[in-house]
Amino acid sequence: MAALQKLPQSSTSTSASSYGTSCKADVVVSDQFPAGLRVLVVDDDITCLTILEKMLRRCSYHVKICSQATVALNLLRERKGCFDVVLSDVHMPDMDGFKLLEL
Repeated sequence: MAALQKLPQSSTSTSASSYGTSCKADVVVSDQFPAGLRVLVVDDDITCLTILEKMLRRCSYHVKICSQATVALNLLRERKGCFDVVLSDVHMPDMDGFKLLEL
């Protein structure tokens, strides 16, 4: 996984939600840690999904998990701008992670 860069301290209004149809909410960026990021995690291994979800929630991220790349692709298309980060497994049965992020 790539390391996260420290974000500058600011208050911004960006797209966000509890992954409903609307994506609007205020997000405050801390100078200590980039809490509040919206993360989509895609992995066909349920154990990996569970571990990553727990770790990311402890970092105050808003996490959506998905066990199929095709479903994740539909989420990304339907909810453009609703995710700040996508973490994806590379080897999945329906589509590899590289292909998912290309589309």
